[in-house]
Amino acid sequence: MQRRCPICKTLTDSATSADFPFCSERCRLIDLGNWASEKYVVSEPIFDESDDEPGESPNADDIKH
Repeated sequence: MQRRCPICKTLTDSATSADFPFCSERCRLIDLGNWASEKYVVSEPIFDESDDEPGESPNADDIKH
């Protein structure tokens, strides 16, 4: 699989690059640093935390007894 490195945009290949999808360890570490310094953020939660109550299944109301 070929993709562009998310940092420097160099074409990289999953078959030959141990750092895939990055082209090098340098780009991989730059990306890690961006996450650590909070340059990247997840804008919305994947799920609504208020919907999950401890000990309850997500569809507890749908279970027929």
